[in-house]
Amino acid sequence: MGRAIRAARDRRDAVPVPHRRFGHPRFHVLSCALSLAALTTPQLVLAAPDQSIRVQADALLAQERPAEALLVVERRLAVAPDDDDAFRLRVLALAELGASRLAVDAMHQRPQLFADHERERIEGDAVARAIGWGRVEPESPDARLDESRAALVELERLQRDAPRRTNWEANRLRVDALSALNHLQRHEQVVAGYQALLDAGIEVPAYILGTVGDSLVALRRPEDAIPVLETVIAHAPGDVNARILLGYAFIETERFDRALPLFETLAASQEAWPRHAGANAGYENWDRYSADLNHALAHSYANDNARAEAMLQSQVAIGPNNAGLQAAYGAVQSRRLRPEAALERFEMARTLAPQDRDALAGRVGALTALDRIDEARDAIETLQLARPEDPRLDRVERDLDRHRGVQATLSANRGRSRPRDGGGTSISPFGSRDGGWALDVRSPLLADRWRVGVFAHDDWADFIDGRVRHRAAGVGTWYRHDRLGAWATLGSASGASRGATWTLGADWRFDDAWRAGVEIARNARDTSLQARRLGIDADSVTVSAAYAPSETFALEGRLARLRYDDGNTRDQLGLDATQRLLTRPHLMVDGLASLYTSRGSRGDTVGYFNPERDASANLGLRFDHITWRRYETAFQQRLQVMAGPYWQRERGTQWVPSLGYRHLWRRDGHELEYGVAWSRPVYDGLREQRLAFDVELRWGGAR
Repeated sequence: MGRAIRAARDRRDAVPVPHRRFGHPRFHVLSCALSLAALTTPQLVLAAPDQSIRVQADALLAQERPAEALLVVERRLAVAPDDDDAFRLRVLALAELGASRLAVDAMHQRPQLFADHERERIEGDAVARAIGWGRVEPESPDARLDESRAALVELERLQRDAPRRTNWEANRLRVDALSALNHLQRHEQVVAGYQALLDAGIEVPAYILGTVGDSLVALRRPEDAIPVLETVIAHAPGDVNARILLGYAFIETERFDRALPLFETLAASQEAWPRHAGANAGYENWDRYSADLNHALAHSYANDNARAEAMLQSQVAIGPNNAGLQAAYGAVQSRRLRPEAALERFEMARTLAPQDRDALAGRVGALTALDRIDEARDAIETLQLARPEDPRLDRVERDLDRHRGVQATLSANRGRSRPRDGGGTSISPFGSRDGGWALDVRSPLLADRWRVGVFAHDDWADFIDGRVRHRAAGVGTWYRHDRLGAWATLGSASGASRGATWTLGADWRFDDAWRAGVEIARNARDTSLQARRLGIDADSVTVSAAYAPSETFALEGRLARLRYDDGNTRDQLGLDATQRLLTRPHLMVDGLASLYTSRGSRGDTVGYFNPERDASANLGLRFDHITWRRYETAFQQRLQVMAGPYWQRERGTQWVPSLGYRHLWRRDGHELEYGVAWSRPVYDGLREQRLAFDVELRWGGAR
């Protein structure tokens, strides 16, 4: 029983050296054991009787002193190489020392000396050791999985060609196979093998359940992983890795109420520099590092990226040469909408550890967000070569393909405006009723930078003298690479106004925070339909700028001039600001502020709403609640409340409230959004009540 327990312990902890380039561990085991035994074992008589040798070696093995036993039998074999008893004891001593491969090689020289259970145990130990060593970082990245593959082949050969005669050893091989399969990222086979053990009524040992839990999490089956990992922790409360995996299983089932306290408690339970009794100094506790790192990432997954960044910053300052830490910091920068900063961290991590899978995968997303698609394709090829077994690879490939593929937007809206008292005729620039639809379809990326496509839209409004409709359709081309974006469209209009319509625009990204753009439009779509009913069109020039240093704050400005055919020019200036006020795993509250002012050169001398001067200021709150989420699929509700004064020259100031409620569905980068909005705007001093509904489907990952 003692040997069985030690064998199980060996399978868990069989990673005694950090790198394979120093030679195979079995030679170190033998040489170190003999050196230690020579220093500690009393002087022995080399020509002692056979019986004395056996008794002495057996006694040392029983006392768990295999190194000394090995020295005894080695001295005996030096003078009597044909001594079968000494040879047999030598093999058993090697097995107890963990030199399982040497033990197997020696045992096969005289297999008749060993009982079936001894032979099977020693062969099983060798396979277990090989599986453990397969997880050690190799000298050459190309050989990273070679030992695990070889160990699995050897294990399957034993199962096929030399079926175990003892149930315990047969089950042991099946259990050990799960570890090798997990390292090879063959998670489906891990779970299938685990289920087969359960179906056979075999009690699966606790030490392998963490591996099973890891595969279940990798397969996105967190509900199944939770009870497995809880069993591991019940047997081994100090298993830090199992606790971290359990925390992620809770996160992936949206149980942040359980995940965040778990990570916090785990980090607090680990001393950074524990000290053994009597030691002059403490030692590095890498479990504390793992707990702190994953505690920070858990907050990021809970939408609190600002806190995650602050937690990781202190760690990066301490360990700038830690590749995993740099990659984690890069992932948080990506979630903070800082792709340049994220890419810098991923490159640092890759410099420190060229095979770091988090850095390799993160680079693809960062380069895609930066619209450097040719480099993103190269990055994904690097990931495919370095980590072809990584379960994230398929998702990374799909995300890039979605971004490069067809992009489409289909939207529709309906609205109704009425005077405050419900009587009379609406003077709203939207008419008493209004609506429309729009379609924009763009091709997959051409040469990683270009798209071509078509667009069409139809807008209408009912006024006192009838319905006014404006239609347009045409083609366009769009260019985007790195910092520069440019576009041009050409179409024809029909309905209330006819003729050519075109747009020409460009924007520039200065850095992660700043972006600015300009667009010129002929027969602009946002021309008032009140003006179109009179046969008046307008051209426009729009300059925009946006400052968004993170996902929690954004400031956008827009300056536009519309030049109407009747000689009227209308200048508009708008500013919108968003500031995150509250972040919870499923609830985000943002404060909103907006300022708007405009002027019309001809004032109220025209036949459409055209204030000579007007302005507004609004403050509000936006509540976003993630009602349901399953990885890339989610349902989100949004409630927005705003109010503020509206001023119009010679018409005074009045307060205008607005309320909006929306649903947003996301699935694999595609989005469906719809909502209803209510407001009480004021036009020329007369208050109206407006109710509107809109819906939009967005297909594709590029925005």
